[in-house]
Amino acid sequence: MRSVMRHAALMGAMVVGSSLLLAPSAASASVPGPEGCPPDVWHKVVKISTGYESIGNTAGKRNGSTTTSRLTYAMTTTTSKATTWSSELGGSASWGVATVEAKVGRDITDSTDKGVTVQNWMDVPGGKWGYTTPKIERTKYVIQRWQDTAACGARFLGNDGTLGGITAFPFFSECIASSACTPKP
Repeated sequence: MRSVMRHAALMGAMVVGSSLLLAPSAASASVPGPEGCPPDVWHKVVKISTGYESIGNTAGKRNGSTTTSRLTYAMTTTTSKATTWSSELGGSASWGVATVEAKVGRDITDSTDKGVTVQNWMDVPGGKWGYTTPKIERTKYVIQRWQDTAACGARFLGNDGTLGGITAFPFFSECIASSACTPKP
């Protein structure tokens, strides 16, 4: 009788022990518990577009030489430009600039002044005209607000705002031709 009881106890211990070795089911492994992910709020910066805006008049010269020459242009800016901010959920222009600079790694210029002399040079072949226009490069970014969910997903909360940042100043559009041309972009 004692050996039967020992045998039954040994079998019971083996059954319990082997059930501890089973892998968890796929359903219980993929669904996190209530401690899954904290509901952290984070921001994502999305580039919308890049464009160019003139800040001065177009200048042009003809290279009267028969060989390529470097033509130098000194131009005075005729307009001032500023980085723009359109708020939706919140934040200020300075917060938007700081967020874009940190997330994208681009420097944003707050504003430019008119009446500033800017200089550009171009290597123009002999007998050709070289034209240049001072501009700014404006890149538009939308700053999105997201939140982590308990299931470790992400939920879109809305847009904090749109930044029209001056990403290059001065930027020079140029063209070289046999006659008058329009600098691009």
